[in-house]
Amino acid sequence: MNQISIVISRLTVHDRAALGRHFLALGPGDRRLRFGSSLADAGLRAFVRSLNFNRDEFHAVRNTELRILGVVHIARGPGMPELGLSLLEPVRGQGIGNALFAHAVQRLRVLGDREVYVRCLAENGAMMHLARKHGMEIAKDGSDTEAKLKLSPATPETMITEWWQSQQAAVVDSLRRNLHSVLPRKSSRR
Repeated sequence: MNQISIVISRLTVHDRAALGRHFLALGPGDRRLRFGSSLADAGLRAFVRSLNFNRDEFHAVRNTELRILGVVHIARGPGMPELGLSLLEPVRGQGIGNALFAHAVQRLRVLGDREVYVRCLAENGAMMHLARKHGMEIAKDGSDTEAKLKLSPATPETMITEWWQSQQAAVVDSLRRNLHSVLPRKSSRR
């Protein structure tokens, strides 16, 4: 697969269907690693319907056809925010997971959060690699692992960088949507 440009944009409630297609594209093993169990399609659809786009945030990398390649879910509720991350298998090893993770941490710093955690299966090597890479404190408990990261306060530079990246993503998304709407659709027939 060709190297892609990593542009991270925030998803809105209007992206719910695309997010659902992303999760449904994950194989059973990837679903198990992302959600802690091998959710069937019906379970994933129910999960996507239940997502609260006003409380939680979803940031994604898309390809030029607007398909979500990777997404980080910033789950916000009482207490510490939690991150969940998923990538489609063909784009792994291209830095997308690391970029999404770093983006989520930067976003939480701007929002004023002081800690974030990740909960995953202990066998989730990719998530454990990211946790270690970002200096998270890791605690294993049987088949589960929790990793926590203390966040430094946002600086003016952090805030400007986050704003600039969101502006760039908005422009790229707009261009892609406009281009996608005028180009002929690829036929599945040959």
